[in-house]
Amino acid sequence: MHRPYLIVLRPFNFFQSIIGELIGCGASSASAYTSGSDKVLNPTANSCKVEIVMCTYTAGIDLGTTNLELILLDIKNFRVAERFSVPVHRIPRDNPYAYEQDAVGIVASVKELLRRVKEPLSSVGITGQVHGMVYTDEALRPLSPLYNWLDRRGVEPWNNRTPQEVLEAKTGVRLAAGVGLLTHYANRLFDRVPAGARRLMGITELVAGSLTGGPLSMTDDSILASFGACTPEGFCRTELLREVLSPDCPAFLDRAPHFSVAGCLSAGLCSGGGAPVAYPVGDNQAGFFGVMPYPEDACLVSIGTSGQISFFSPKPVCPSGMELRPYLGKGYLQVGATLAAGKSYEALAGLIKEIILASGGCIEEEGVFTLMKQAARAVDGNPSLVFETTLNGTRQDTAKRGSITGICLDNLHLGNLVLAAIDGIVWELAGFVKSQGLSSVTVTGNAPRKNDMFVEAIRRQFNLAVRTPRFDGAGFGAAIIGALAAGLVKDGETAGLIERFQQEESPGAHTP
Repeated sequence: MHRPYLIVLRPFNFFQSIIGELIGCGASSASAYTSGSDKVLNPTANSCKVEIVMCTYTAGIDLGTTNLELILLDIKNFRVAERFSVPVHRIPRDNPYAYEQDAVGIVASVKELLRRVKEPLSSVGITGQVHGMVYTDEALRPLSPLYNWLDRRGVEPWNNRTPQEVLEAKTGVRLAAGVGLLTHYANRLFDRVPAGARRLMGITELVAGSLTGGPLSMTDDSILASFGACTPEGFCRTELLREVLSPDCPAFLDRAPHFSVAGCLSAGLCSGGGAPVAYPVGDNQAGFFGVMPYPEDACLVSIGTSGQISFFSPKPVCPSGMELRPYLGKGYLQVGATLAAGKSYEALAGLIKEIILASGGCIEEEGVFTLMKQAARAVDGNPSLVFETTLNGTRQDTAKRGSITGICLDNLHLGNLVLAAIDGIVWELAGFVKSQGLSSVTVTGNAPRKNDMFVEAIRRQFNLAVRTPRFDGAGFGAAIIGALAAGLVKDGETAGLIERFQQEESPGAHTP
């Protein structure tokens, strides 16, 4: 590790000017950091003042679908110093195709989490849910909610077709429901683009810009690909962008160099005012980066609001039924993604709570989950029910719904139902496994962290050794990426750094 000094440069961003001509948006200037070697490391969109970095605390911010999390790493002593979390809620809508969250509230919550940090920050990394989008004015004030990745207006009927079908017919590209560019296209067709909208971005770019004092013109290709703007290999989808982003459209985003700095943390947010803030990266990539220092011949299963199984590939090849995603300039991820997972388990919990309340009982949410675990533990053997947990469809078929089969007079019990739900969530992910050459699977996410029956189901269905890292989550990976972007660690040092964190004790860490 080293303590870099940071120098601001302002090169012109030629790729941004090309995109600007294509979609009618102007080019912008950029900035760059260099280290003591005078090597240009990070072209950026927002400039920062020169400063000497002396501290060793790096923060990772994860803008999840269910929770926002901030994790503070002490990279000198290899410990998690603090961990804060607050919930994120859905905005109720009459439109069954809408899935929206409060963009203004998310930004305010992130700033409040930063104000809880007492240590001086040396860097900040940001990750979170991708695919979704938000509109802002020129000054970065949100003019819409966050239309997140669960939003389905792209398959809402329009003139006997859907926006998804119209866009595919015109461009040959079929974007999945919830993908940001399709959501914007649907809003255009339905005349729902808010008046005064000047910028179109993801929630990670909104938060990063809000923390650094100005809108971002660039982001990582892991997020651009999730928007549908480019292929996993990095090729711009020119015809698609022409169709979706009309000349009078809100300005979109360009590609940022990997592990680069977007700007500096605004003064007053915490004692880390002025700390470099890295360009956001996708949560799948950040989570993989944080727990898979040696990714070859391994796989990562993450179960949270959704479920994902990820394999590293040095080449842009992908099995049928899986998605290929760019991986931080290091290769690619082959990803099998489900659309419910933890949400299906949460829906079952909601039903159980509703029954208890209807009978005159009283129970909190955590009490429901405890009851579910206890009931499942009491089941002798495997559940005799089959619970297909595709409650929100699949990537290939958004209209598909879940089912419970195998019901008879003797097995319709709470424990069987809970255990069948866990098995169903894992079964959907296990269908993506290509186990040749694999010796183990790494398991992360809130669901297995809080309920070890998910880990047991993975071990049983995958028939592989299971590894559960001491620290996981996209926020952990984002914190390491932030340190790398700021020059606190070198790329070749990150694998060893991650290993040390997984080995060392972490006294003092807490989750208020």
